[in-house]
Formats: sequence, C-alpha cells, structure tokens
Amino acid sequence: MKAEIETTIRTIAIAGGIPTDRVEAGIAAMKRGAEQEVHEPLFSLKEITPLVGLRHYGSLSRLEIQRVGISFGGRLKYKLTDVRRYLLSPECIAIRAELRRKRREMKGGAPVALSG
Repeated sequence: MKAEIETTIRTIAIAGGIPTDRVEAGIAAMKRGAEQEVHEPLFSLKEITPLVGLRHYGSLSRLEIQRVGISFGGRLKYKLTDVRRYLLSPECIAIRAELRRKRREMKGGAPVALSG
C-alpha cells in the first residue's frame, strides 16, 4: 500500500474519532489482504469443460458461458469460480430449462417413463 494512502486513511480515521490502535490494526489487515490476494488462473473453453464436469465444450457454449468470459486479444478466457457461479445462476438455469424444452419438442413430446 502506498504511503500517501496510509496517511490519508489515518487522517480521516483520526478526524472521525477512531482510536489510533484500531486505525493501525485496520491498515495492517489491509496490507495482509493485499499480499494474500491470489490470482486465479484463466482457462480456455476446452480446458475448463472437464473441470466443471462436462464432456464437450459445445455444452458450455449452448449455455452461453461467454457471458462470464474475459477477452484476451479476441479470445475468451474463463475463471473457474466465475464459470461455476454462472452455472448455478438463475439465468443459466433458465437457459437449461429452455434447451430441455426444445429437445423434448424435437423428440416428439414429453419424455416417457421407463418401466422396469
């Protein structure tokens, strides 16, 4: 953290009546947080497909996973946490339901229960 930022935080906090020891503890915690920040790796569509439990990258493409992609020179890359969060989101669930509905229509109606 830059010294100017620390000075500004101290000035504002002390002017607001926050005890000095709490201000210093807060600044120390912010420094630890900045040092511990982890950069998550980025994956291509083909690389991330097996990590989320799918067989073919076309499945992710149909689920409009491009919404959470990060563009690098025209190529999209994906963070695993963003993809997992999106797959559990209401938007993705709605897309899955629509794809199921279309697939049933193409097969000629509702699925038939198997007797066993």
